Amino acid sequence: MRPRRWIAASIVGLLALAGSSAAGPPGQWTRLPGTVVNFAEPGLARTSDGVLHVLYTRRNGSREDLIHVAVAPNGRVGGDSVALGGWSSMSHPDLLRMADGSLRAFFGGIRSTSAGETNNSMNTATAPASGATWTLKSGKAAQATYAYATGVAGAGLARDGTPISTWSGSPGLGFHYGIDPAQPDGTIPQTGCCLYFPDVAVDSASGQAWVGFYSNESSGPGLYVNAIGPAGPQGGRRLAPGSVTGRGSLAPGNRTSLTGRIGAPGVYLFFGQGYPTYATLALWKVDATRPHLVIRAARNEHANIAAAPEGRLWLMWEVNGTIFAARTNRAATRVGGVNALRVPGSRTVYRLNGEGSAGPLDLLVNDGSGFWHQQVQPRLQLSATSRKAGKGRVVTFRVADAGDPVAAATVRAGGRTLRTSANGTATLRQATSVRVKATASKTGYASSAAVTVR
Repeated sequence: MRPRRWIAASIVGLLALAGSSAAGPPGQWTRLPGTVVNFAEPGLARTSDGVLHVLYTRRNGSREDLIHVAVAPNGRVGGDSVALGGWSSMSHPDLLRMADGSLRAFFGGIRSTSAGETNNSMNTATAPASGATWTLKSGKAAQATYAYATGVAGAGLARDGTPISTWSGSPGLGFHYGIDPAQPDGTIPQTGCCLYFPDVAVDSASGQAWVGFYSNESSGPGLYVNAIGPAGPQGGRRLAPGSVTGRGSLAPGNRTSLTGRIGAPGVYLFFGQGYPTYATLALWKVDATRPHLVIRAARNEHANIAAAPEGRLWLMWEVNGTIFAARTNRAATRVGGVNALRVPGSRTVYRLNGEGSAGPLDLLVNDGSGFWHQQVQPRLQLSATSRKAGKGRVVTFRVADAGDPVAAATVRAGGRTLRTSANGTATLRQATSVRVKATASKTGYASSAAVTVR
């Protein structure tokens, strides 16, 4: 399968196209309460009321706590609360919204070093949709004893509502369907050391689950995916195309950026390509031969992905202190206007995560000491063509969202205010050909970059 689109734009070009993004609060970064370690990565899940729940580990002296923060639909960040406290160690958690609307967290860790401690492997805890009170399941949520040492836990929800957890460690990458440790784990074996940064994604159409991970094995480094089921791995690993250059491969800057789509088929991986630095970004449907999209972005880092309504996908990455975020079309074959945001806080990105199921992207950045949040809207694209009309001309403006026409958008051009039709176009007639500068806007979108017609 050949790539459907090549985006031949340098990061300099992207910066020129992107202005300040719309957010909630508008255009602002908001710091989540407290400090975190520089490699902390949150678990994110949105409940039916539109609230985004953020779960992460935070040091408490020599102990670690699991912290919960709620972000309102308008982007307002709430206060923090301790979901579970005083653990000897905790991995970075993942978070699921269950079929009944409740929340379920998975994390590796050891609650205490006391003799007879039962929570010392893969752990799970639940909360109502409010996230107000968390209940720890007593004992393991999987068989593997080594799951306590995983750096990060991953989780996904099977189509029948069964949670799937995943972890990594010396024996290999493990995964488990459900929370009953009497049921067997699945294992992706490793040759040498090691497999890292696992996550799970499920195809919403077929129900096929996939696990994604990074390999540092001398026999075969790179980013991989493997189809899985309750009985174990299904088939062998698939190497993400372009994740190895020669014999060199770079580890991703986050949990493996793998996701299914909302109301559409396919599981997708978004990742950097190149070595010893990333030169491009690729969006790959994991059962395809080649990436669907390739984006030129020299020295990109922290590529990540989030599902959005209508089968769209949010793509995010960072280059030299600027975070880029763009949403695809419904077919996930084209990228819309690109938002560019300066990194908050220390101006350094250690982890970049996002959740986009409500439409906008709720973006979370770990700057080395804390999490920052900003809500990002999809950015409109504006183009213009002109034709002569007597001594003047007719200028036709087209407003699009990742190539799809946007009706009822406002185009401001040469002191005039125009409104786009159902096909996304608006027309300006000039008695004489005069240079005109135009922008497009619509509620729910970030305004387009300015277009000048000479």
